Amino acid sequence: MIGGILNFILGLFGGKKKEEIKKLDKAIEKKSEEVTKLEEEVVKLEKKKKVNKKEVGNLKRKVTNTKKQIIKAKEASDVQDVDEALKYLKKFSK
Repeated sequence: MIGGILNFILGLFGGKKKEEIKKLDKAIEKKSEEVTKLEEEVVKLEKKKKVNKKEVGNLKRKVTNTKKQIIKAKEASDVQDVDEALKYLKKFSK
């Protein structure tokens, strides 16, 4: 509801996305690609018989946490919240 109102107001005034939002969108795409690679790596490791289960667990945890961050970052991008966009850009740039 709030996002729709915000988009309407931004639409009245030209509504161009700020530079940070555009950078966040690119970072989201890059992180999504990294997550898919990590998921493939987890599947490969799980198929091996001799593997460190702690390492696999850590990779799974990293994948799920990154997915959650991507979802929150997409929401910030959709609402065009510049402060949140900067926060996630900093997280993704690490």
